[in-house]
Amino acid sequence: MAYSAEISRRNPTAILFVIDQSGSMNDNWSSEITKAQALSDAINRLLAEIVTKCSKEDGVRHYFDVGVIAYGDAGSRDALAFIPGPLLKAAPTIEQTPLRVDDRKRLVPDGAGGVVERTVKFPIWFDPCASGSTPMCSALAMAGDAVGNWAEQHRSAFPPTVIHVTDGEPTDGDPEPIAQMIQQLNTDDGDVLLFNLHIAGLGGQKVLFPASEAEVPSAPAAQKLFRMSSKVPGYMLECAQSQGHSIKPGARGYGYNADFVETIAFLSIGTQATNLGR
Repeated sequence: MAYSAEISRRNPTAILFVIDQSGSMNDNWSSEITKAQALSDAINRLLAEIVTKCSKEDGVRHYFDVGVIAYGDAGSRDALAFIPGPLLKAAPTIEQTPLRVDDRKRLVPDGAGGVVERTVKFPIWFDPCASGSTPMCSALAMAGDAVGNWAEQHRSAFPPTVIHVTDGEPTDGDPEPIAQMIQQLNTDDGDVLLFNLHIAGLGGQKVLFPASEAEVPSAPAAQKLFRMSSKVPGYMLECAQSQGHSIKPGARGYGYNADFVETIAFLSIGTQATNLGR
């Protein structure tokens, strides 16, 4: 059965984020924060959560290889290039090599039914940036090369997951054939998963995990990104349903016009792993 391989130190899986850092990401997502800053916080939080999933009594185990591709004015780049090694880097190496650790204010329970503000440590691997054009095709081609090479070296592994986040249309061609190529890559356990989150900020309806094109707004970019998205595997369907999402078999890993909270939920579901070894 596809998507059932155990994830272990001998047989890790891979997660690759592909993040739009074009000039439009400098637009506000809310009255207080830009899309670039909010997405940076979300990616750093998810990297920390992946490290936590790998943390056992003996330290951080190599259950995941993780990468971040950013694209914008500087083209497509390995956003974690300051960490030695290939684009997809082992979770223990990521844990040991943040850019820095910031102090953040956070409300935490006070033990008496209320909350108090505390300073917590927040590791930073990925900084916000917003500049220039949207070379989406270049970025997805880079992602395809990375996960294709990884899959060839890990034939028995749970297939890689690619999560692409954008707020605009590409400026370097049609990304749909590249997305189809990515989805045809595979390990012996199934095809590579490609999810697309479209944080367009255009107003109007919000769509998460639609099952048909008819559920997606008629904007050409929205329709294209839906077609570029993989169907959600069964175990992720169950995870999404447990979080209150109305999601049915055949749903695709696509989100349109999500707010920040919905974005965190979407990304969390996309990185969900229920078959970690010991």
